[in-house]
Amino acid sequence: MIDNEDIDSSDGRDRSEDRDRSDATDRADATDRADSMKGDRRTDHLFQLDLAESLNEAYAWVTRIQAQQFVGVLRWMREVNCEAMAMRALHAFALCRPVDELVGLAHHFDPRDAVMLMATAALSRPVGEAAELAATQHEAEARNERAPITASLVHDVACQRTALDVAVFVRVLEQRQPALARGTVNAFASPGSGRTNLDKALLHTALHDEGCHREADRLLGLTLQAIADSPPGAAGAGEQGEEIADLAGAFQHLSPAGRVLERWVEERLNASDAIEVERTRRLVATLIARRGTGRDALAEHIGRTTQPRHLVKLCAMLVKDEASPVKCAQVRYYAAGHKDVQELAVLVASWHKEPALTRTTRDLLADAVAGPSASGSSPRPLNELGQLDKWLTLDAAAPDCSRMLCYVAAVRVEGRSGAELVTLLGRVERRRDRTRAAQEAGRRLAIAVMRPDADRDWFVDCLRALHDAKHSVAVRAACRELSDPSPGSKADAALVADVAARLHHTRLRNVAWSLLERFLENEQLVTPSDVVQVVERVLALPLPDAKLLLRATVGRWSDVGHRDDAVAALRAADRRRAAEWVIKSLR
Repeated sequence: MIDNEDIDSSDGRDRSEDRDRSDATDRADATDRADSMKGDRRTDHLFQLDLAESLNEAYAWVTRIQAQQFVGVLRWMREVNCEAMAMRALHAFALCRPVDELVGLAHHFDPRDAVMLMATAALSRPVGEAAELAATQHEAEARNERAPITASLVHDVACQRTALDVAVFVRVLEQRQPALARGTVNAFASPGSGRTNLDKALLHTALHDEGCHREADRLLGLTLQAIADSPPGAAGAGEQGEEIADLAGAFQHLSPAGRVLERWVEERLNASDAIEVERTRRLVATLIARRGTGRDALAEHIGRTTQPRHLVKLCAMLVKDEASPVKCAQVRYYAAGHKDVQELAVLVASWHKEPALTRTTRDLLADAVAGPSASGSSPRPLNELGQLDKWLTLDAAAPDCSRMLCYVAAVRVEGRSGAELVTLLGRVERRRDRTRAAQEAGRRLAIAVMRPDADRDWFVDCLRALHDAKHSVAVRAACRELSDPSPGSKADAALVADVAARLHHTRLRNVAWSLLERFLENEQLVTPSDVVQVVERVLALPLPDAKLLLRATVGRWSDVGHRDDAVAALRAADRRRAAEWVIKSLR
């Protein structure tokens, strides 16, 4: 380290004279430079790409001048309105002088210049030198009670250098000044640092790579706590979109196989400290609630892997404390996919006992019935549903849980065969519940067959199985929904005619007749072109009672104009015989 006394001392008259001449030359150079700058007050050249080269060429004198003289030159430059030149000179001084000299000379400067000097060096020099500068300055402040600069220096590094640089900075300081290493991580993780959660995930990865595992774990804890403590809609959330809550997404992107956040949560949920476990639950609930729409890796992991007792408490927090029932439903969806029906029974029993979740037990069971894949085509097998029902009884679940399970299983028609639907309806014990389930199952069958890619043979097979098992309520409900759809759906004459034909061919002639009759008598819904489509398919069967069907439906429409339009459409389609049937029904 170079002390001021060493700089100011002289080993001999010749050496002193040489130094005086050199200093005079440097001051003259600085003066000439200042004079040339008086006419130019712009500062844009401070940020040109060739700044370092220009500093090396024009400011070489800063490597030789004494500190006190340099301070005087800075003061003079500012007095003659050459502020930008003073900034560049200070920048060159910070880059060109050795680290130990900067620390030894910093006390000669005005405190504000000293802060700028050290910050420039910390941000612009190699990161190893920046760490050495911070450590040396910290030691100097401890010995000489100097004005504290280290805190500002550490803050600038944490907030402005890249995550990889900060990781090296922390690693060097951890060996020499652990308190500064901790301070750097604290500053980086602070909500006021301006760092995004992606930055923090990057630093976490880099710290582990540098061997700073303890600081990496502390960074993650501080980051998570900052997110948990920030109120919804906090400043910065709007500017970053979903960034403030998407720490899980950042880790998933950087290390999809690392499961960083998931492992951190698992360790703390399995801790023996009850307060720590409760704090972790609240933190996870906040993280999931703040996450935006779309797939949530953390919610999925928690739902699929976390023990039922934690899941129930966490979901209750999502509903009550975070007012986020949508996120609760997302976690519930994944949790219901457990393949272990014994574990699933424990979850259902605990879920129903939690007051905040009791009303959604039916939804949990519906997700469970959908099966582990929840793909829409692979519902949970009947034997697993039977085992789940038995485990609910053994785990002392409320009787309502078993009743709701049987009901939601009976009305979940996608992916089921007709025989399976009959079996599931038979498991519904209460007669009133069975009637309601049959109506809902029939309605859902009709909705399913209305989809463009629906399997119509499957629909007909289901109706046949239900008809043969005397579940006429389900059959009627399906025909009613198909012929007179619920609001939001649209009647499809071609579909009705095709399904009726398939039913007729499977010897369900009465069902086919009822379907066609329901459709054609609805004059508010059926158009003349719909009548033509149905007639063409009916006559092709051939349906023995086609004449009676048209006379009893279209022929009795109360809207005369609408009926005449149907007759005209039949004649235009060369279905004159059918048109005559409609006309004769009026005589």
